[in-house]
Parts: sequence; C-alpha cells; structure tokens
Amino acid sequence: MQAVIFDMDGTLIDTERVSQASWRQAARDFGITIPEDILYAFVGCSIPNAMRMIDDEFGDPAFTERLFTRRHEIFDATWEDELSLKPGAAEAVTAARERGLAVALATSSVRERAVASMRRFGLMDLFDAAVFDEDIEHHKPAPDAYLVAADHLGIEPARCVAVEDSFNGVRSGAAAGMRTIMVPDYNEPTPEIRALCAEVLTTLHELPTALDRLKTLNV
Repeated sequence: MQAVIFDMDGTLIDTERVSQASWRQAARDFGITIPEDILYAFVGCSIPNAMRMIDDEFGDPAFTERLFTRRHEIFDATWEDELSLKPGAAEAVTAARERGLAVALATSSVRERAVASMRRFGLMDLFDAAVFDEDIEHHKPAPDAYLVAADHLGIEPARCVAVEDSFNGVRSGAAAGMRTIMVPDYNEPTPEIRALCAEVLTTLHELPTALDRLKTLNV
C-alpha cells in the first residue's frame, strides 16, 4: 500500500445532505415527487446518468432540463452555508500522510466548486494530486477517476486504497483494481457492494486503524 485516494462528496464533505435537500425543494417547486429510490440512486451518480433516470421516470427531457436547472439554482444558493466536514475527515487524511502514504482526491465534481469546498475546510493543500470532472472521460462507476488519480501519483492502482461512500464509488474503486474502503453515507452496502469492499467502516475516525490492518496484510 502506497497511497490512499479519497472521494469527496459524501466521503470527506457532507454535500449529499445539501444535495438531497435541494432535490426535494426543486421537486416541490414543480409540484412533483421524486421517488425515494431515485433520490438514493443519485448518491455518487454522474449528472448525465441522473438526467437519464428523470427522463425515464417522467418521460419529458425538456422537463428534466428545467428540473435540473432549478435544483442547481437551489444548491448553488445554499451549499456554501450548509456544507460541513464528515466526522473524522481531516484526521483521516492526516493519518494517511503520517503513515507515509501519498494522498489524492478523486471526485466527479467540477474543479472550481470542489477546490472551493476543500479550501474552505483547509484540506486542499493536504493532497498530492486531485482529479475532477474535467479530467475524466467516464464517470463512476467507471474506474477513470481512480485510474487517473493513480497515474498522477505515479503509483500502480493495485498499491492504492480507495475511500468511498457510495455504491457507484465502490464499484469505481474496485474496477480500478484498488482495495476499497466504504464509509456509507446514505446507502448501507448491499451484499454485492460489501463483497467489493476490503472494509466497511462506520465513520472516517476508523480509517487509521483500517489502514494499519491493510498494512499488516502487505496490501
């Protein structure tokens, strides 16, 4: 094990709570209800895939565009005031560095917003490399984000650990050939997802000990 690569949304920063609230408000503004299974599926989902879900549910691409525009307006107006760190986030990144591991960020969020979020909490300068939406061709669950991050670090993917909160994120890390640790946010792991994980933790406070366990396995 030579590196730890962290997801951002829902893993290091509690963006999913704000995101879910913005979806619910946008739906209310249009007098509709977005089914709960779709809202949960949005966690760790790329925008194009999320738009396809809404297209399939309501059958009107023009409405999908209006709904997403409204959701973005609400999110953009609230995220700076509502965001918070996930418990143990700063400590987890610091613990990885203290163990001599390289650390990288692998997020599907756009660079400008992600950097602003990370700098707000003093995390950005802790990372040796970062990968954003603009840097990848295929979003999670494709492995691109993690493969590009490993390439930026100059470390083989098999020597990296991915830290994720979502199903698509876990699939992405596993597809990249990395040992994947899940810290669930909204969705508890299914048997399929649990089988893809090296460990499932309750909070990031448990990550240092998990890294030590993986190190003893010579991962």
